[in-house]
Amino acid sequence: MHCIVRRLFPAKIRLSLPRLRRSLVFPVVVAAAAVTTMVDGARAHGQSTYDVSTVKPAKPGETGMGLSWRFAALQATNVTLQWILNSAFHARQDQVLDLPNWAKEQHFDITAKLTDMDAATAEKLTQDQHRALLLALLTERFGLKYHVETKQMPTYDLAPGKDGPKLTAALDPDDKTKTVYGLCGGCASSRENEIAGHGISTSQFAELLAAQVKRDVYDRTGFQGKIDVKLKWARDSGTAPVSDEDAALPSFAEALQTETGLRLVPTKGPVKLYVIDHLDQPTEN
Repeated sequence: MHCIVRRLFPAKIRLSLPRLRRSLVFPVVVAAAAVTTMVDGARAHGQSTYDVSTVKPAKPGETGMGLSWRFAALQATNVTLQWILNSAFHARQDQVLDLPNWAKEQHFDITAKLTDMDAATAEKLTQDQHRALLLALLTERFGLKYHVETKQMPTYDLAPGKDGPKLTAALDPDDKTKTVYGLCGGCASSRENEIAGHGISTSQFAELLAAQVKRDVYDRTGFQGKIDVKLKWARDSGTAPVSDEDAALPSFAEALQTETGLRLVPTKGPVKLYVIDHLDQPTEN
């Protein structure tokens, strides 16, 4: 079973970016034909397209959202189209623009299967191949059309602090019978004011940080191994700590420095923005 980085906070945090002008540089149009080309190209490496899929409204009152690929099947539970597009593009919520309101508000249960691929082969599919399949599914079932724009925007470099990094080498990341922070090797979780990871790379850690700071974060640590990491920091309402517990916790920057010896250095770089041109509101099947 593929373990994906879970992003729990997009369900709670609604961001609104100013609408970006179409003068952004390097536009690249991506529609159904391009997505089909992605999947056809992956087919040469043993990948197929989903043969069977269902889309249903999520059960009223259901909490939590999840996406998993197991064997030759995809299971998405209580997801918004906004949330699943973030997964398909491997992007943050603030990078996906011009979504209709229903795509942010309505929740769906989605299942899909590869009927022409055995489970052993399906287990070898990469995350990029799974995302290509997911984009093809969104094109077929939701009429997805989008284009990509790249703009120079504020970013961060994840770099060692003045006293050097204090990273913890992962404990048995390949042993599937052991967990750290309740996580199997190669897995991570991210909540409103907490990040945990077991057996992840510093590049994956940078992605978790990027989701929190709403900017691209580039790994400049120079660290090559796998790490175990856990951060918890005070939530800031903008004027005062949220609770007594938060009052006792460090700030985000302090937690990062104390636990890892790393810091975020402001810089600028090219950032991909995924502009939605069309989505069809689905009907249950």
